[in-house]
Amino acid sequence: MFNIALDTLGCKLNQAETEAMGREFAQAGYHLVSPQDNWDIYILNTCTVTHVADRKARYQMRIARRHNPSGFICLTGCYAENGGNEISCPDANLILDNRQKTDIVNNIIRLFPLENSASALYEKGRTRSFIKIQDGCDNFCTYCIVPFVRRYKNCRGVDDIISEINLRQAEGYQEIVLTGTEIGEYTSSGFNLAGLIEAILERTRIPRLRLSSLQPNEITLPLLALWKNRRLCNHFHMALQSGSDRILGLMNRPYSLTDYTRTLEAIRRQIPDVAVTTDMIVGFPGETDEDFACSLKYVEQAGFARVHPFPYSERPGTMASQLTDKVDPVVIKTRLSGMMLAAKNASLEYRHQSRDLEKEVLWENKMKDGLWFGYTPDYIRVYGKFTEKPTNTISRVKLAKVYADGVLSSEIASQV
Repeated sequence: MFNIALDTLGCKLNQAETEAMGREFAQAGYHLVSPQDNWDIYILNTCTVTHVADRKARYQMRIARRHNPSGFICLTGCYAENGGNEISCPDANLILDNRQKTDIVNNIIRLFPLENSASALYEKGRTRSFIKIQDGCDNFCTYCIVPFVRRYKNCRGVDDIISEINLRQAEGYQEIVLTGTEIGEYTSSGFNLAGLIEAILERTRIPRLRLSSLQPNEITLPLLALWKNRRLCNHFHMALQSGSDRILGLMNRPYSLTDYTRTLEAIRRQIPDVAVTTDMIVGFPGETDEDFACSLKYVEQAGFARVHPFPYSERPGTMASQLTDKVDPVVIKTRLSGMMLAAKNASLEYRHQSRDLEKEVLWENKMKDGLWFGYTPDYIRVYGKFTEKPTNTISRVKLAKVYADGVLSSEIASQV
């Protein structure tokens, strides 16, 4: 038996793909271990959305090689698709791009055949399972490398997705996260995203269903109407990226600030207790002080539950990399500090508003300080004390006060 360690960098889609790999390897008879354990084969599923992500991939390969100088290292994912000669180094024994990733188990089987191929048990390490429903993007936002590294669009069939969700529920999962490169563009055999969700709610009993990121133009009233079913988590991640229409145009984003605001208001009308989170890019080429001020003002007034600010990362080959009006790195750093402060304040305000409310929490793991943590449907991180291990149970708790990056629960109101 060979020991295989799987490691993941980047988005929820990568996490879903790595989870699927793990199940295939276990079914083929390989033994899954942690990257910190003694492994024979190490597989790194990478991201390339920023230069920082590229650096993390190279760093993880070096760490893996130092951990096991004679082990076999396979690099796959978006960095493998985009890195070119930069990743032709002795740390990687095998490099597979995103299309080859789907056949990664067969590649490893050919290189490391098993004498005894009895299936092994896949030991789940999470309370939620990420399920890939779609892949590929052709929006070509000017700053984004993703359409170049995930260029082949495809969607899984409804029956296939539902079958997997029912299997995950049978294994004990309490929450499913539907993920993909652009899940709002899901379409298969006459089903769009709303149709898929409706079918999942009708044909599965999974307690929680959560969606990954959506674009404003993908959120329709028929889609929002499905949130009458409380199994759908009341959390939307809707990337804004800039509060300036001029910069949104330069980014080639498929909406204006007015469109975004209209969708935000529609979400809140349909789902009053909803949490909306977003991403913001700071320092895009051509961003003026006035443009940044518009972004900052929007974040300060929009009532986001969380904001993820990022400094602009130039990706060679994208249209934005050819723009000449670059923002000085010192200015970017200053603006990023301001945006991070606004993000912190927005998160604090949202969590303050949750005090004295009762919410359901799916409990996960124990912290070093003895507190357990879990997440509400609107993705507030909740901390609580338990005498018995609560992992993978859902309980209704009363939220007491802001604590660390989340909220402390005062009592367990009831088990769900």
